[in-house]
Order: sequence, then C-alpha cells, then structure tokens
Amino acid sequence: VEYVPFGVLGVIAPWNYPFHNMLNHVISGIFSGNAVVSKVSEHTSWSSTYFGKICRVALEVNGHDPDLLQTVTGFGEAGAALVACDDVDKIIFTGSPGVGRKVMEGASKYLKPVILELGGKDPMVFCDDAKIKDVVPWALRGCFQNCGQNCCGVERLFVYESVQEEFIDAVLPRVKSLRQGIPLATCGADGDVDCGAMVMEGQIGIIQELVDDAVKKGATLHCGGKRNPKLQGQFYEPTLLSGITSDMRIAQEEVFGPIMAVATVPGDDDEECIRLVNNCSFGLGSSVYSGSQSRGMKLGKQIRSGMFTVNDFGVNYLIQSLPFGGVRESGFGRFAGPEGLRACCLERSIVEDRIPGVHTTIPSPIDYPIKKEQGLPFGMALIQLFYNESIVGKIKGIF
Repeated sequence: VEYVPFGVLGVIAPWNYPFHNMLNHVISGIFSGNAVVSKVSEHTSWSSTYFGKICRVALEVNGHDPDLLQTVTGFGEAGAALVACDDVDKIIFTGSPGVGRKVMEGASKYLKPVILELGGKDPMVFCDDAKIKDVVPWALRGCFQNCGQNCCGVERLFVYESVQEEFIDAVLPRVKSLRQGIPLATCGADGDVDCGAMVMEGQIGIIQELVDDAVKKGATLHCGGKRNPKLQGQFYEPTLLSGITSDMRIAQEEVFGPIMAVATVPGDDDEECIRLVNNCSFGLGSSVYSGSQSRGMKLGKQIRSGMFTVNDFGVNYLIQSLPFGGVRESGFGRFAGPEGLRACCLERSIVEDRIPGVHTTIPSPIDYPIKKEQGLPFGMALIQLFYNESIVGKIKGIF
C-alpha cells in the first residue's frame, strides 16, 4: 500500500489558538507531500498572516518553494470558494457543527473528501473513589483554561452523589478566587490574570441564554452567571452551576465559555453515569477519574467519544503521535499521529511480481475464448482449492 499526497489541501482554521490550529495542518500537509492553502478566521487575519510568513521563510531557508503555503483571509465566502476550487483536493475544517455541515454539503458537489473537527461537550467524571482534593485542579483547568474557549475543554462534570457535596465545597472558593482581566502589560496590566475575555461579543449572549435556561429549569447558581460588571469589555464571570440535567440546553449545546456545569450521578451508579454521559450528541474527548485504574478504563471504554483519558485531561492533544478527532456531532476524520499524516494522502494498492523470472499468466483453459469443456471444470477446481474448508476437499478439487 502506497500513501500518495493528495496535491493541495484546503484548511479552514478557527479563531481559537490561531498559531497551533493553523500550523498543525501546515506541518502535516507539507510533511506528507502536499501544498497547503489555509483560510484563516476573519478574527485572526493579522496574526495568521504573520504566522504564514514564518512558515514560508522556514520553507525557503530549507530549500523548498515558499509558495507551497498560501494564507487566505476573508469571511464565509472565502471558505466556500476554497471548498469549490478545482485545484483543492481535500478540505480540513475546524469549527461549529452548523458550518461543518455547510462545508460537507459544498464538498459533496465535487465528491471532495473532508475532515471535520466540530467541537464538543467533553465530559469529566469523578467517581466516588476519586480523591476530591486531587481532582479539583483538573476540573478548574478543564473548564477555565482559555476562559473555556477550547474545543476539547470540559463542558460537563459528572460527580458521583456521595462526593458531590465535598466537591462543591472544595471547588467553589477556588472558582470565586479566579482573577479576571486583561493580561497584557501594554494595557497597563500586571499579568496576574486567570481568565481573560470572550473573543467575540456575541458569545456572551449565547452563554447567558444557556445559564438562564439552566437556572430556570432548576440548576443551582453558586457564583458568576453574568457579564463581569467591574470590567469594561467582553468579560463573563467564571461560573459554577450544579444540578445540571439532560433536558437543559447547557447539557446539550456547546458553551465555549468560563462555565463549570456539574451533574449528579445518582446512587454512585456506574451504568447510570454512562447513560448520562452518552445522552449528548457530541463526542470529542472524555476523561474519568477513579481510585481504580481498571474501573476508570472500563467506564471510559463505554463513552462514545473519539478520545479518552483515565485520571488525566487533555493529553490527547499534547501527544502529537496520537490521532485527534471525534464522533457524531464532533465530526469525523483525524489529524495528528500517523493516522493524521495518512489522512493527507490517497491510499493506493500496488501489486508487482516479486520473484525474478516468475510472471503471472492466464491458464489456457480460461483464456479467451474460453474452452467450455476445460474451462468450467478448471474454474470449479480453483473454487474448491481456495474455499473448501478441509484439506481433503482442497486436494480433491485439484485432482
């Protein structure tokens, strides 16, 4: 089997982590023998153009044509043009399920293959035998890193009933103590910031709708739950909610904000935990924390997701030798790892004569025009030789 470069990869990159989410596809595309055209988010046009220049100089310094990488800026029309372009052989898209469907629809007109990474509602499970003091830092990291604007961030916490009160008591003061503001010294800040702002103003309205819906349907708001009134700009307060149920929008829709949403696993029941976790259309990453490694692994293998960790979080993205991607509403296809490099290639099956002087020929009984008296018995003998389950039957087929 030979892996042949597609030719030109079209990458439609998101606005979060603009350097990495652009560079990872550039590296895998070029290393697998392709040219790459990267359409970046309209929110990262300046920085992505700068990053593109870095890559082009690196190519040139190492003796390669810098034009192997092209950076395209623009709005949705630019992405649609990339999908429709005859010279682009495959599309790699990272973004929302809604736009992902449009990309897939556009590519289907040309039977053009796509990889879709569409975000998620990643669950983090804390079993009753997990040590709460040890898992609280992971919950905070999973929910509040980059102010929650992570495709593989934790959006659903499932805490077993017998340890939920202990967990809330431990995590609430930590959430309340998170420092929010602008981290840049150029803005007069000292850098002592845990949570920054939302990248887009419109996201604050989406988050508020989800929080309000949860509270209206019975969730408990412990802190936060609104735009930060002490700061000017697009700041939403770090928020802790508990009592989350599957009928709440916040349990089903991507938040992409600084929200810790805690659901209870009643009766410390493992089967009920899996039912609750899988009652969601997304399936990107997942993690289970348990005092028993085997129990954590058993639970994790039942979660419908593209990635899973036991007593850890997010390392699937850190370990670039592993494939990254999800299932269902989180998309399909993989990047990173050997699987990601091969996804940038066509698979081509090749057969050749390996023994010098030995060549494949067509036996005369089945050579055209076929001799009926000899051809039919010869064909039946071959069938017995290849498919008869007994050795005796195979031998009889020959003779």
